[in-house]
Amino acid sequence: MGLYKVTPTSILPAEGSKPTRGIGYDLGEILAAQIGKQYTPVVFEKNADVLSAVKNNEVDLVFTNASADRAKYITFSKTVIRIEKGFLISPKSSLKSQAEINRPKIKIGYSVGSNSQAELPILIPNATLVQTSSTKQAITMLKTGEIDGFSTNKAILFEMASSVPGSRVLPDVIGYENLALGTPIALQGSTTYLNEFVDQMIASGKLKIFIQRSGIQGLAPN
Repeated sequence: MGLYKVTPTSILPAEGSKPTRGIGYDLGEILAAQIGKQYTPVVFEKNADVLSAVKNNEVDLVFTNASADRAKYITFSKTVIRIEKGFLISPKSSLKSQAEINRPKIKIGYSVGSNSQAELPILIPNATLVQTSSTKQAITMLKTGEIDGFSTNKAILFEMASSVPGSRVLPDVIGYENLALGTPIALQGSTTYLNEFVDQMIASGKLKIFIQRSGIQGLAPN
């Protein structure tokens, strides 16, 4: 299972009484048990590394945004969860809306390899976009004011905000991510099984439990 660090949609480390968790991590563990396979979480620094691994057939399963460009090399299940996208604003900035962000000299970060890389130039063409290599780097840049804000799905933004005192997630919704389970496209015939598995997780209430355990924020209705 390809996962990436410190996001409730993927994997969160054990802390105190809380075990290792994350919606992707938990779904992968249950799926592996059902098909009688050893579960091996492979944790990467960022989602771009996960996508590279699945493209190169180095992992068997991922849980990520089922965008059209990724569907060229990933076979996806139906949507499992839908998440709002938006902006996290640095404590050093007074920005209050998307309209204020779309101005010259306003610096907005995004993750390399993310869909934001293609979407932000259309949404905020007047702002300056800054590529970051990881959420850890983005958090540091938000704290220092090196970037005025960061854009991705709100599940990640709220998790980042907990590490940046005084930062805030804007109420603006600039789009949605439809997260699904996926396998390398070379693994033929996985769609039916994945869809049945997703239906089972919903019907049994396990998906709801995984969502609650992850502490995810920013979910939108499917």
